[in-house]
Amino acid sequence: MTAALAVAAPQWRIGTDRSAAARTALAAGADELHLDFGGAHRGALLCEPGELRTAMAFAGDIPVPVLAVNHVNDIGLARPRGVANAAALALVERALECASSLGARVLHIPGFRRSLPYTEGMRAGTVEALRVLCGRACAAGLTLAYESPLGPGASLALARAVDRPELRLVLDTGNLLDAGEVPMEFAASVGAAGLLLPDLHVKDPARAADSGGATPAPDELRNLLRRTGARSVLVENDYRCAVARLRTDITLCRTAAEPSPFEDDR
Repeated sequence: MTAALAVAAPQWRIGTDRSAAARTALAAGADELHLDFGGAHRGALLCEPGELRTAMAFAGDIPVPVLAVNHVNDIGLARPRGVANAAALALVERALECASSLGARVLHIPGFRRSLPYTEGMRAGTVEALRVLCGRACAAGLTLAYESPLGPGASLALARAVDRPELRLVLDTGNLLDAGEVPMEFAASVGAAGLLLPDLHVKDPARAADSGGATPAPDELRNLLRRTGARSVLVENDYRCAVARLRTDITLCRTAAEPSPFEDDR
């Protein structure tokens, strides 16, 4: 854990206008901005004329280390019969090209909604898709980050089946809590295996989304940062109608990254 921890804001949780989201993130004090590739109700695809050029322009003001392809949740990364979804692979291929142009170091692939790897067939198809995408990420010099609601055991089994050095697993506090998992246990198991992405996601679980309180609490987050040795944190609550919450969450993470006054520094 270090006081120099970078705190990132998620464009897709601020708005579909990427330039406006970048301005909001900067005003709130974010160090980095994670971009969404777009698609359907998620805004224009980043590969459409002018979109990438616009993103490259504001990336000079706020770094964009991660490009997320959240649209795979809408179309499905895999097919239930146990194969990769060719449409999803094609979408991610275009996203990889954009990530390289932006100078991003990570391509983020989520496994929720239509991409949930809960059945044997979906897990097999997800493994196939991730294996293909890891090969393409390797060629582009990128890390492929995968996030799902699977617990540490199931997540590690899936990652080991993919068996590619480009793959890392994402720890998202809210999504794990919603799935009945314990973030610290995920950090311990996946971290010990050397497969934990050092960029954490923190947000309220769905059951606490209307509480207005920060999750995890500062002490919990401090312990999680210490356990993982994270280099950055993405605050991922919904800021579309609560911009002030973005600054609050950024401050929470910065406070948690500071050494505790009760720690023995000897």
